[in-house]
Amino acid sequence: MFGHADMNAPVNYRTFVIANPSAGAGAVKEEWRLIERLLRANLPELDYAFTEGPGHATLLAREALRTGWEMVVSIGGDGTLNEVLNGFYEPPEPESVYEKDEHGWLVTGDNSLQAINPDAALGIIPLGTGGDFRRTIGFMGNLAETVDYLRGRETRSIDIGEVGFVDHSGKIASRYFINIAASGLSGLVDKHVNATWKGLGGRASFMWATTRAFTAWRNVEVEVRLDDTTEIRDRMQNVVVANGEYFGAGMWVAPGALIDDGCFQVVLMGDLSVRESVKTLPRLFSGNHLACKNITRHRAKRVSARVIDSSSDFLLDIDGEAPGGLPATWNVHPGAIRLKI
Repeated sequence: MFGHADMNAPVNYRTFVIANPSAGAGAVKEEWRLIERLLRANLPELDYAFTEGPGHATLLAREALRTGWEMVVSIGGDGTLNEVLNGFYEPPEPESVYEKDEHGWLVTGDNSLQAINPDAALGIIPLGTGGDFRRTIGFMGNLAETVDYLRGRETRSIDIGEVGFVDHSGKIASRYFINIAASGLSGLVDKHVNATWKGLGGRASFMWATTRAFTAWRNVEVEVRLDDTTEIRDRMQNVVVANGEYFGAGMWVAPGALIDDGCFQVVLMGDLSVRESVKTLPRLFSGNHLACKNITRHRAKRVSARVIDSSSDFLLDIDGEAPGGLPATWNVHPGAIRLKI
């Protein structure tokens, strides 16, 4: 859905930029003078702030929207974008929305969104390690071309996901996501990627982390519910709940996933052996993995998953971050954010 503002409105949004100086192995900090010049040449009403640590982008975005900025722009990777997205909404109270039932499922109550400004726009300048969401929306140009998308007032209403889960301290938590929230091997890969230097570039960093994760990985018995109507139980490597199409620095894990259809694409990567996984890995980059044995694709608006053996780890991967694990429940919020295009 494409929107057009009132003819009497200013040509551009009043814009607040949130930049992660460490993104892209420090590329944002190194190129900031050029980035700022391009931004000010295109967006006269502009201010910015740098993030100072985990969670800071969410606080900055929330404060910017509360003080009247019309567009908030994320500069960094998919993790920074996820934090900025979460700042568009009032802080959720996960323990009042989710509860763990007697069978180990995470059950959802009222999880309605509380947008700070429903008319605000989200802008993106992707300069991070993975850069996966940019592939789905086609932002593959250079810096000047990407900044040009921020001009004007045209937006596209797209879906976001919400996932409730158990964090590393054992408490119930929740996050919104714009791209993909998976669980399993990809969560372990994220853990390794985020703990290492990323100067080799996105794909090299993810491939190294994937290789390291494989050496310690064992498939886990998981039960998955789709829209509370279908139950699938198997030993699994990954449960991928996709709004966008790509993760892992270019792996085309969910070909054809749409960011505005009000539904997730769910890819279940089942009991793949090490040998099968090695053969499947290059096919993930071309989208041909869906023809492989033990990989299935589904559609759902709500997904729940739990491990059968509670002692098994099945870490989450939420837009490139690993904040917890199963049990988890994913819900879609159709048309919940206005993306600047």
